[in-house]
Amino acid sequence: MIARTSVFALAKALEGIPVLGSLAGSPAARAGIRYGDVLLSVNGRRVKNVLDYVEAKGLRNDGMDIVVFRSGTETIESLSYDENAPAVDPAAILNEMIALRIAPEEASDESVADATKGN
Repeated sequence: MIARTSVFALAKALEGIPVLGSLAGSPAARAGIRYGDVLLSVNGRRVKNVLDYVEAKGLRNDGMDIVVFRSGTETIESLSYDENAPAVDPAAILNEMIALRIAPEEASDESVADATKGN
């Protein structure tokens, strides 16, 4: 297994977001997204940071089309959201990412509000 520091270094070099795993049964897990992947784009938009991700994710409410880098190649995946899934709270996503040390602590709920304006 690739070391966590290596996943972060790869993501930085590719200007993407490191994937540290996906929850069992989640749309990401069903699409095969796993530890060590690097998320490059969501819904046709490049994602270089968490705010880019939140904004791009907000473009659709039925799922996401994503591009991930894995084992030297880019892979396109489509994720479909569960019909009965609760609404996504961008601030909660950001706070969880801060807790996991994926997003910088200076990111705030206000930043998420700015990123999701107009959605």
